Amino acid sequence: MENIIFTPIKKRSRAARLALPLWLAFRAEIKGNGDENPVAPLTDFRRRVNHQGARPDMHFDLLRIGKKKTPIGFAHYAVDKGAIGGLIDPGGGVFLAYYIAPEYRRQGYGRRMLLHCAETLYRDGAGYLYCCPDPVTGEPFWRAMGFKDSGVFDPDDKLNIFMLRRPDPAGITCRAMTVQDLHIHMMDDFDRHQEITRIVRKNGRVKKLRRPRVEDWTAEGKTNFIRNWFISKVYMRQFYPGQPFVYAAFRGDQVIAFAIWDHYWGEEKEYAVLLRLFVSRECRRMGLGRKLFELCAEAAKNEGAQSLFISTEFALETQMFYRSLGCTAAKKRLFGPKKDIPLEYAL
Repeated sequence: MENIIFTPIKKRSRAARLALPLWLAFRAEIKGNGDENPVAPLTDFRRRVNHQGARPDMHFDLLRIGKKKTPIGFAHYAVDKGAIGGLIDPGGGVFLAYYIAPEYRRQGYGRRMLLHCAETLYRDGAGYLYCCPDPVTGEPFWRAMGFKDSGVFDPDDKLNIFMLRRPDPAGITCRAMTVQDLHIHMMDDFDRHQEITRIVRKNGRVKKLRRPRVEDWTAEGKTNFIRNWFISKVYMRQFYPGQPFVYAAFRGDQVIAFAIWDHYWGEEKEYAVLLRLFVSRECRRMGLGRKLFELCAEAAKNEGAQSLFISTEFALETQMFYRSLGCTAAKKRLFGPKKDIPLEYAL
């Protein structure tokens, strides 16, 4: 899948001009019969755009893809404070409008946009997600995304309300990965997607990127990762017993987060190294990264390491994550690209 970009649709912005044709197509599909007042879609679009910025938890995003940044869809979503007159619990993230252009449907873009919206809403404090499937997006899409019919009828939209509960930490287990866990589809549900908008310079200053940098993995990339990292590291412990090298968060048989460490570096082998730590997009900000980091740190300490070395990328959120765990600037660089920022964690 091509790189994707989400841009806020704001008043008098280029994103608003690009989104308008999509909005008109969306409204035309919903009405179908062409009886709608031609002014009504424009008025509704302006109203939604003008509301942006009034609340930090209300969003209207344009989806663009590829090198040409082709606009192919949009999502209007927010944290619902009113809870539809008491019919449902307050604090849910509601989808007010959701659209992918017909020629780009069934290619995974709708799912990717949903993950972006869900992550944003959970960050805003939403406890669950809900929508009223319209004739365009339809119930099949929302059901495929895990939404279920709540049995509650929305009197305003005159449609059934579909809900998706936030992933429950109680259904997730963090532990060492074993040979029995390994299979080629164990990362099918893993979403590596990360948009880097701000970076940390070596002098400590934060820089905002003119163009967001997107990190992602393809299905082939995930398969290669399983073979090159999980299988090799897990089987290594079969021949050289000791503390596990790979810890993961499992939901069923799916890996939704993982961390990998390795043996000593340094002149006196005083360092262990954290090689990889990733959390699937929809499961971030649930404490899984912290838990896996702590498991790796404990394992390294049990094998005699004094410090855990991490060669971190320059993304601001990555730096903030490791600093929040107590990591500090490394006394020396053991490995890693020069652009990375070396950190260490005292064991």
